[in-house]
Amino acid sequence: MKSNQMNTQTKIRYVQMRRLLGNLNGKEVLDVGAGNNPISKGLKTKKTLCLDGVKDFNPDICCNINDGIPLKDNSIDVIIAGEFLEHIIHPFKLLREFSRVLRSGGEIVLSVPNICSLKSRLKAILGDLPESCATPQDDEHYQRHVNDYNLKQLGNILDKSRFHITKTTSNGIIFHSKLLWPLFLTPPTFGETLIVRAIKK
Repeated sequence: MKSNQMNTQTKIRYVQMRRLLGNLNGKEVLDVGAGNNPISKGLKTKKTLCLDGVKDFNPDICCNINDGIPLKDNSIDVIIAGEFLEHIIHPFKLLREFSRVLRSGGEIVLSVPNICSLKSRLKAILGDLPESCATPQDDEHYQRHVNDYNLKQLGNILDKSRFHITKTTSNGIIFHSKLLWPLFLTPPTFGETLIVRAIKK
């Protein structure tokens, strides 16, 4: 996806995630599920590695992440995982891999669709499923969602995987490709996407 083809929700999410990443000078970064438009693109780092399971995206590391991350222990300072965790069957295993490759005090910045966003809550009241929820599928396409997250669930899984959330935000409430009101007035639990920074314990 080229930057000019991003929808409003994705554009805001990229901006918010890059804000949480802050200054990456001198840091080694792993962008997981980077796709063809990595969040890390253009960021100044000591070294950036893009990981993906799709060869056509030309990642630095192409692998099935369910089999582990082919990097040494304590070799990365920051991990980026945008809209990735919801596609993983075994998220605890993945987060343990994140912890393994991260150096002491290393951080992850990740985002997941928020199953309890304001729009999702309204849909549920009307008897509809949220747009991004995990539903039964008759295929194994890499883009399908297999797990749903709200802020409490995300916090629990990170805590049990020995990460501590230090910052939480979202990409806001978006309707017809427009942000309904300023992000600073939007509780993260109402946003379309949950975005967190967490430090390795």
